[in-house]
Amino acid sequence: MKKVKLSTYFKINSAIQDDKINFELANKNDKDAIPFLGRSATNNGIVDYVKFRKGYVNDGGQITIALDGSTGSTFYQHHPFSSGQNIWILEPREEKIEYINPKIAIYLITTIRKAVADYSYNLGLTKTRLENNIDVILPLNKDGKLDLEFIESEIDNLRNVNMIEKINNSRL
Repeated sequence: MKKVKLSTYFKINSAIQDDKINFELANKNDKDAIPFLGRSATNNGIVDYVKFRKGYVNDGGQITIALDGSTGSTFYQHHPFSSGQNIWILEPREEKIEYINPKIAIYLITTIRKAVADYSYNLGLTKTRLENNIDVILPLNKDGKLDLEFIESEIDNLRNVNMIEKINNSRL
């Protein structure tokens, strides 16, 4: 385990975002509806479902973090999503993290949440703080890359970890 800068392992990118009032709301049971992320600490950050809006959809399979509201709320987005303001995407740097999947994401989200726990509405997260001030503790191999085998082995030891595979096919 080693303490490293978050930005050494992740690019910090703004999600494609717009105000929720600019989207048409949809029922989550509508197969064409997509999750709309807000700065919520619950329900994977999903605050509603909206109709698809070209140019305003982020890819699934990504880690997101809220910079204010429920500051530091970090989640893995299994599905494509639309987003409100101040939701950021933590994009793994290919030279440091070969791949990401839901099991790897559980581990990363936990360590990121711990690293940003002292931030709040009064001391908010910013892109600059994420890039310069946030250290995370990660298992690394001898090349300084994220030790994916170690992480997957540890996560596989968790009770009910097999349930994570069912999330890919369900709505939150």
